[in-house]
Amino acid sequence: MKEPVRVERLDEATLGGLESVLRAACGMVLAPSVRPSLGTALTRAAESQGLPTADFLQRLLARDTAAVEAFIGYAVIGETYFFRHPEQLRELARLAPAHLGPFLVWSAGCASGEEPYSVAMALLAAGLTPEHIRVVGTDVSGRALERARRATYSPWSVRRIEPELEKRFLSIRPESVSVPPEVRARVEFRRHNLVTDPPPVSGAQAVFCRNVLIYFPPEVIPSILERLVRALAPGGWLFLAPAELPFAKDMGLEEREMEGMPVLRKPVPGERVSTRASRSGPLRVLSKTTSPFRRVQAPSRVAPASQGQAPVAPPAVPAARVAQAAPPSPPPQPPAGPSVSDALEQAWAAARAGQYELAEELARLAARELSPEAYLLLAMVSEGRGDVQGAVAAVRKALYLEPQLAIGHAMLVALYGRLGQPEAAERARRNALHALEGLDDEDVLRGVEAMTVGGLRRALAPGVRMGKSGAR
Repeated sequence: MKEPVRVERLDEATLGGLESVLRAACGMVLAPSVRPSLGTALTRAAESQGLPTADFLQRLLARDTAAVEAFIGYAVIGETYFFRHPEQLRELARLAPAHLGPFLVWSAGCASGEEPYSVAMALLAAGLTPEHIRVVGTDVSGRALERARRATYSPWSVRRIEPELEKRFLSIRPESVSVPPEVRARVEFRRHNLVTDPPPVSGAQAVFCRNVLIYFPPEVIPSILERLVRALAPGGWLFLAPAELPFAKDMGLEEREMEGMPVLRKPVPGERVSTRASRSGPLRVLSKTTSPFRRVQAPSRVAPASQGQAPVAPPAVPAARVAQAAPPSPPPQPPAGPSVSDALEQAWAAARAGQYELAEELARLAARELSPEAYLLLAMVSEGRGDVQGAVAAVRKALYLEPQLAIGHAMLVALYGRLGQPEAAERARRNALHALEGLDDEDVLRGVEAMTVGGLRRALAPGVRMGKSGAR
């Protein structure tokens, strides 16, 4: 078995110093639930430089440029996947064909590149001429951008993509997924700091900056939004994550409705701002296949994000924004083995790398401490292997420990659907909605991936199809 990465246990003073380094370098502020992940980032960055952790930490706190650069590469790396928030990509695909000439999109805080590639695929599927498509992905982490340019991912990055899209746009192998040249040719990557650098493009028809703003301090967010809006052409569209929309309330943008969710548009000077809601239709893929996009919000995860998705943290639940409840902290005395949060963090990293045996072993360690999140992760690993019955059993164990775990009930909706048990799926849907009663839409739910209450409510609406491990 591959040896898990050793996690440094840091005192509050050291954690505060590391956070100061991140804030000075790229403006990021970490949610409390993800602070412990800085120990892992410190260890990995030190190893990448061939230095003992103590020596590397000394250089880092002294703001040595090379040390800071290496640390950012491990502490600010976003976990994302293809076709996240597919309803926004459908809207982009609906709007794009009406535009004449080149179609420019900026993907800000793109992490390892799945988002800009997804944008390019959506535009190609909508029938835009390839030569007219230009997508610019930016991030503060040079390490993340290197991975994006390689365009090779683990199967974990396509855990919620539709089979039709896999067949048309991705090269699928047992151990890897790669983006074909026709898509890569449409995307370029640049190093960019959202806090300090001017916009890298101008006149964009769309800007995506999703699951990024929530990791910046409130006083910094308006200036970042100003840069995003400045990059848009008049009439261009700004796509934020659902929980980040309130940040743009005073930016002078026009708000329209898309599948029950607001979207933001930069008004054209002199035009009368419309208050009418517009509803997008299904994406028409110009091929023999039908539209691959599901009409539902995809879950997203709180993890170190490049430029704005925070550092890899213990798993927590589908599409989040803000600090979320983490598993209980281990007691101060040295534990016999890894803590629950350490085991979950390492398990999640292994699952993302496609190392399912390692992920399962680590998740089982956490499950011994009766962690509901550990059982949800075990369910995802089982589902990834095609063991749907095993996934159901793992989710039911999580719900035994925490009956009001809404994400667990939502996962059962999808799993029972795959098993051809519509009555059980409907019962799970009602249970999930019951668990959400009395919660605010902006609250972040507990689970393995991060998701807001409002996002899950929309995904559980009658008639909405649930994808793998929950809502698409």
